[in-house]
Amino acid sequence: MSSQFDSFEDVFANAQEAVGVTLFTASVIADDGTSMARVYTTHPDVYPVGGKKTLAGDTNPVWLKQVLNGQRPFLGADTEAVRAFFFDSATIESLGCGAIVNVPVVSNGRTIGSMNFLGPEGSYDQSSVDAAVDVARRSVHLLEKALTAAN
Repeated sequence: MSSQFDSFEDVFANAQEAVGVTLFTASVIADDGTSMARVYTTHPDVYPVGGKKTLAGDTNPVWLKQVLNGQRPFLGADTEAVRAFFFDSATIESLGCGAIVNVPVVSNGRTIGSMNFLGPEGSYDQSSVDAAVDVARRSVHLLEKALTAAN
């Protein structure tokens, strides 16, 4: 069994190796469940820590149902999927990303956030999802601390 990560930098280093990422972010549910607040990012100039997406206005309802409510990972394997699900797809593409894996982070049965792995179009498949789920599972304690700080 793999151990927990000591920091988000450790998470990112492992995500690079295990999943392969161009952009990596972690977010927690904030504002009494109405938004997602970014607590870690590899691209702070474009996606700064503290940045928020509202769940009602900025987030695809199918994604919400699958990831946050259903606690199941989301795989957007190509640019078409990224465009269909993310309002900021132009920004994502500008960073060289055309594929995404979002993994819910669950603590005591409750979704507390998500980890978001982005790479070039076609770079992710089910094995990438499995690796991303393992990274997220080993990061729950970091998101718990960030959730406390964000709220």
